[in-house]
Amino acid sequence: MVRELTRNIWNWSQEDNQWVYVECKQNGKLVYHYQISPPKEFTELTSEIKVLNDKLVACKDPKENTKIFREMMKVSKRMQFMNKIC
Repeated sequence: MVRELTRNIWNWSQEDNQWVYVECKQNGKLVYHYQISPPKEFTELTSEIKVLNDKLVACKDPKENTKIFREMMKVSKRMQFMNKIC
């Protein structure tokens, strides 16, 4: 089953094996932008996940641990939204 690419965000396309940004013009025309390297937003979110994971590993307080984990899940969901595949 092929999913539709989400407009106005970067999507990973397994079919094309690259990142695709679908831009919707005012006249309704769709413009596709392709790139092989990950978009800046994706690399920033990856770095944020790494920092949070390092904090999680070092944390000893269960309440703080839960707080950090929830923040990681929020970042992870933002990354998953970027990665809708076609």
